[in-house]
Amino acid sequence: MAIEYGDGSDSNGGRVIRIIQQTHHTESTSTGISGYTNTPFPALTVTPESTNSRILLMCSFDYGILNTTSVAFRWTRNNSAIGSQEAGFVCPGPGNNAWRIRANNHFLDHPNTTSSRTYRLQFRPYDSGRTVYWHNSGSGSNVDDYNSRATFQLIEFAGLG
Repeated sequence: MAIEYGDGSDSNGGRVIRIIQQTHHTESTSTGISGYTNTPFPALTVTPESTNSRILLMCSFDYGILNTTSVAFRWTRNNSAIGSQEAGFVCPGPGNNAWRIRANNHFLDHPNTTSSRTYRLQFRPYDSGRTVYWHNSGSGSNVDDYNSRATFQLIEFAGLG
């Protein structure tokens, strides 16, 4: 039950409606990429409770790439890029082929609908044609191998109206 405040607002705004989490830990590679393409990570699908709902997207994962090539990432909603630069992020190459990078990001979306929405993370190496190693080093050599696990969370919050 919501608490009503003197200014007409109530305690429903900002409450957590649902949390969806996906994990991924399978080593794989993506080769010959020249434009944005989906990562091998799972999609997150939600049907917002209200048109005022806010969707917080969070991710944490490892990747490797040969040399010092940077990799750009962006979130998509139903296969369309969302936001502008604030929804994307760039991670540098590891500087050593035997290392990998831990990338973390969060983005707050306002889908303004009660229809189902599917969110995915896409990537693009800045030097086209490069191979990206998911959960492995840039040489694919397992030099720093450990039980890497990608985590993706979607948290739906009640909007503030």
